[in-house]
Amino acid sequence: MEDFRGKVAVVTGAASGIGRGLAERFADEGMRVVLADIEADPLQATAAALTARGAEVRAVTCDVSDQDQVLDLATLTYEQFGTAHVVCNNAGVGGGSGPSWEIPQNAWDWTFGVNFWGVLHGIRAFVPRLVAQQEGHVVNTASLAGLTTIPFMSPYAATKHAVVGLSEALAIELAMIGSPVRVSVLCPGFIRTRIHESERNWPARLGDPPPGLGNDLLAASVRATIEAGMDPADLAARVVAAIRDERFFILSDDEHAVLAQQRADDVRTGRQPRLAPPEAFGVPSSPSAGS
Repeated sequence: MEDFRGKVAVVTGAASGIGRGLAERFADEGMRVVLADIEADPLQATAAALTARGAEVRAVTCDVSDQDQVLDLATLTYEQFGTAHVVCNNAGVGGGSGPSWEIPQNAWDWTFGVNFWGVLHGIRAFVPRLVAQQEGHVVNTASLAGLTTIPFMSPYAATKHAVVGLSEALAIELAMIGSPVRVSVLCPGFIRTRIHESERNWPARLGDPPPGLGNDLLAASVRATIEAGMDPADLAARVVAAIRDERFFILSDDEHAVLAQQRADDVRTGRQPRLAPPEAFGVPSSPSAGS
C-alpha cells in the first residue's frame, strides 16, 4: 500500500499507548480512522484530539474479547466509511505475573481473551471483507515477548507467541489463495505505554484481579523501564513504513532480531531456552515486554 490518503484505518486499543500512536500517524497520513477501545472516556479524548487536528474519526467503545462486539465494530466501520484498508488488532493487557503454576486461571482467561482472542476476533470480522474487496493490510500486535523467553509473565508471553503463529498462518493462507491482502506482526520491545497498569480494565465478571508484579522493587523497575522506552509515535512510523514495504515482521529496533536468532539456535541445538540479557532490550534492568 503506497498511498494512505483517503483510506480507512481501524485501530483497537486506540485510546492510549501504541494504539493512539498508530491512530495519530494514520490521521497524519490523511486516513480516516476508526478508534476502538474498552475505556470510553480516554477513547473520546483521543477522538477529540484527532478531530481537532483535522482528522475524520469514529470512536467505538469495544471489548475485543467479546466476538460480537468486534463483529459490530466491523459492521459500524463499513456502515460509516464503506470500507477498511488497514486493520490493527492492537489491544492488549499485561496479564498475571509470577511462576506459571501459581498464576490463577482467571488471569490466563483475561490475558488470552484480550491478547489472543481479540486478535482472532478482528481477523474473523475484517479479513473476509478485505479479501472480498481485494485490498487491505492487517497488523497484529504481538511483542518481543513473542519471539524470545520471558519468565514470570507466562500468560503474556504465551499469548504473544500465539499471535505470531496466527499471523504467520494468516499471511501464508492469504498468499496461497492468491489474495493481495497483506499481514504484518508487530513485535515491539519497551514502549511508553500503560501496559503495566492494564489491571485498570480488569473485568468484574472474572472475580478478583490477578496478583501484581510480585514486589514493589520489580514493579518500580518495570515501570521505569517502560517509561524510558520508545515513543509510540516512533513505533507508528515504523509500522507505516512496513505497510508500504509489505514487511511481515515489524520490530521496534532492528537489533532485536538477535533474540529471534538466539531462539533459533536453541531450537537447532535442543538446549534449554536462555533468558535474554537486559542489554538485548537496550535497557539496564531485568527484561520484560511492553506492547
